[in-house]
Amino acid sequence: MYNLILEAGGTATGYTQADIFMGLGMIVLFGAVMYFMIYLPQKKRDKKLKEQMDKLVVGDKVVTIGGLIGIVAHITDEDVTIYTSAANTPVTYTKSAIQTVIPRNGGEQQKDEKKDKKAKKDN
Repeated sequence: MYNLILEAGGTATGYTQADIFMGLGMIVLFGAVMYFMIYLPQKKRDKKLKEQMDKLVVGDKVVTIGGLIGIVAHITDEDVTIYTSAANTPVTYTKSAIQTVIPRNGGEQQKDEKKDKKAKKDN
């Protein structure tokens, strides 16, 4: 079947077997580039967010996918209740609606981790 396609393509349209393999190679190359540029970074972001959600505790500051900023008041398996605004209005969201988690210590732990990494590089 493949030979029929090559023979028909080679005689009627002027494409050679090398041209066909070159086209297939370009498709495979494009697929590989898309995998490394889109899929892997998204997978890393998803993994990081999952780790943040596992470490989520009452008192952490969160940002929802809608842009609402609040402080975690109550956590269940599926939902997170946060207090928003100065009136401390409680709003309940599913955990999948949380976009970013800011720890209670205000990111001091992240600063310490960066200093540790820098010190390791210097040594």
